Amino acid sequence: MKNRRKLHKRRKTAPPNDHPAARQHGTVPAATEQKFKWFFRVASLVLSPLLVFGLLEGGLRLAGYGYPTGFFLRRNFVGQNLITENEKYGYRFFGPALARNPRRFALPAVKSPGTCRVFVLGESAAYGDPQPEFGLPRMLEVLLRERWPGTQFQVVNAAMTGINSHVVREIAQDCADEQSDLWVIYMGNNEVVGPFGSGTVFGPQVPPIPLIRASMASKRFRTGQLLADLGQRWHGQTPNSSYWGGMRMFLQHQVAQDDPRMAKVYGHFARNLADILALGRNHRIKVVVSTVVANLKDCAPFASVHRRGLTATQLAEWTRLYQIGMKAEEADQFSEAVAGFTDAARIDDKFADLQFRWGRCCLALGKDEEAREHFRAARDADALRFRVDSRLNDLICQTASKREREGIFLVDAEQLLAAQSPHGIPGEELLYEHVHLNFQGNYLLARILAEQIDQLLPENVKQRTKTPRQWLSLPDCARKLAWTDWNRYEAAESMLQRFSDAPFTHQLNSAERRSRVQKQMEQLRPALSPLALRETVSDYRRALADAPEDWVLHYNLARLQQKLGDFASAAESCRQVIRLLPHCSEVHAQLGVLLARQGQVDEAIQRFDIALRIDPGSVAAINGRGLAMARAGHYDAAIREYQRALKLDPMSGETHLNIGMALSAQGKHEDAKRHFRKALERRLLKADAMVTLGKMCFSQGWINEAITNFTDALRLEPTHAQAHFYLGGVLASVGRRAEAQEHYAEAVRLDPELAEAHLGLGIELGRQGQDLKAIEHFAEAVRLRPNLVEARLNLGIALNKLQRFNEAVQQFQEVLRLAPTNLVARKYLEAIEPRRP
Repeated sequence: MKNRRKLHKRRKTAPPNDHPAARQHGTVPAATEQKFKWFFRVASLVLSPLLVFGLLEGGLRLAGYGYPTGFFLRRNFVGQNLITENEKYGYRFFGPALARNPRRFALPAVKSPGTCRVFVLGESAAYGDPQPEFGLPRMLEVLLRERWPGTQFQVVNAAMTGINSHVVREIAQDCADEQSDLWVIYMGNNEVVGPFGSGTVFGPQVPPIPLIRASMASKRFRTGQLLADLGQRWHGQTPNSSYWGGMRMFLQHQVAQDDPRMAKVYGHFARNLADILALGRNHRIKVVVSTVVANLKDCAPFASVHRRGLTATQLAEWTRLYQIGMKAEEADQFSEAVAGFTDAARIDDKFADLQFRWGRCCLALGKDEEAREHFRAARDADALRFRVDSRLNDLICQTASKREREGIFLVDAEQLLAAQSPHGIPGEELLYEHVHLNFQGNYLLARILAEQIDQLLPENVKQRTKTPRQWLSLPDCARKLAWTDWNRYEAAESMLQRFSDAPFTHQLNSAERRSRVQKQMEQLRPALSPLALRETVSDYRRALADAPEDWVLHYNLARLQQKLGDFASAAESCRQVIRLLPHCSEVHAQLGVLLARQGQVDEAIQRFDIALRIDPGSVAAINGRGLAMARAGHYDAAIREYQRALKLDPMSGETHLNIGMALSAQGKHEDAKRHFRKALERRLLKADAMVTLGKMCFSQGWINEAITNFTDALRLEPTHAQAHFYLGGVLASVGRRAEAQEHYAEAVRLDPELAEAHLGLGIELGRQGQDLKAIEHFAEAVRLRPNLVEARLNLGIALNKLQRFNEAVQQFQEVLRLAPTNLVARKYLEAIEPRRP
């Protein structure tokens, strides 16, 4: 009670807040106190999530979760401070399984005086697909380097496959901070099919720009990456549940020319391009922007759709008229065909194939201008929109023209390369397929751009060369870059693979295109002979004498030396690549493979370990490490490595194949079979792996699976002599003799030193009674491999059949020396002896 009274007294005697005594004793006024309460409430609402975010973000980074998101990484190797590509850059836009990698490069962190640094931005056409070693950035570099020999040009390939302007804008932001002098922008092919396009398979289609940019920005944080990963898993996807399927991934994502979403696509492109140009201007970087070239004349549409609102009656009449035009075209009655197409177009002129056929007929009639317009219309109406269209090129011109005072320069490559094309229509003379330039096309584009760059070079760069040299010619560029018939064959081979898959197989001129590429390959086949390849090695050495610091030349030389079986020289070339590109885990792993092939297992494992220190997630390096251990007989250790690889990539058929081989070597055949089956169910990416799996299938009696794998290997690599040989063996085993003989003959042609192929071909020729030819191949097999018992035995049998008994006896005696228990040879000797003269 006393305490209550005291409290009551204190309350009673306390002065009011506005009383002078209250102010004197520091009591806070009620209004102010209320403000503080609200401030702390708001602060706690804001700061608490930020604190949680900061703790989560920091924890994820400390735990090593996620991936770096900038296009560039700063690294230190052997005291060198380098700027390199971020091989995981594409994860942010495609996810780990579908991401394409940037091109490898290594730049000094500090640009030396007198150096000109040029970044080439764009998609796969700018990247140089299918052979970036001969693409636009490489061509630009050699042209500028040879014209201004006193200057060091660093032309960086900052383009990537599969991206579009949304991603190019992000890359440009990173390039702006890397001491850029010039940018070259060549983009527009992937606006529909790339990230956030109206026909993309990589996520949401054409959301508003603010959402797109917020989504990309969120993944710069590990927390954003975690949320994206959790979202994928919620929808039943895992990082390795899909894989890159090329253009066939988009077959179900057709977008008509009049699709309402296309307006958003064009708006996004214009906004992104304007932002990129503003970024360059604000950083005082000169920017050269080019329109984009597409194959109009020889690339038929990938998909055609009718215009909206077409009635059934109209469609029936359109089909009748279109077929009239088609039949007339097939009969070379081009005027009648044009009449049929004209009538059909009055009903529906949006069907892309109609416009393409119409263009071909006009071209045949010598009406080049009309043909050009119809080919353009066919390209613009193509519902699988892998090519830049007229509207996108117009937007490039509108956004970049007449801005020279801002340091922005437009090059209309579409028009300039059309002028260099027959009939003024770009086609296969300059492009491989739909948008990717061939060597001549890249040279012409690079030359046009280089002439513009030439006028923009800083004075301190020009002053290092008293008088600029003449521009290199096309043949000169070919020599400097070591563009050889071997490389031409590889390009044609990659095109044949591409043309044999959808959507190219859906084109109306698909068979013609495949036939032309096959003829090119046939003409170039002599370049694959060992003698020709050794001459190609000399071409590369001459190119390296002029450019000893060119890692690309060293890398291609290593591939060539490996193909020739010169593993020691290939290993030395790989070491040169590593000297120039020390962060490239793939080359360290490749060196490991070469060392293992030479029996240097310990050194090989060290190389794989270096590769894994650079990239702990390298499945190729882990598999290579396992193969090296298996080669040394350490099968349990090898299997542990393969299991580690499977955790990183459960879809790797090659890893299951390796496990199966190791288990088989241990005699665990049933366990091995299970893994061979899993290898069959999963994807194999290399022809060699398919051949190995085919051999395993044949050994298990799985004939159909063996044939499938050997056939797939040849689809991927038509010049794989071993695949032809083994396929011939499987076909012979099931009585398909004619096909077997074809594959044996092809194996011999591709690799004349493959003794077993000569043996197989000789056996098939002997079955047909062509004994003299059979003897030639048996004798060659014996010459190549004197200890090949079966070759000597068959040679003896063939000689005996022609009554060349003394020669036959020599072969049978040699068989018995090599295999004393061979009853067939002994039987023939006993039969011959009484008949010898």
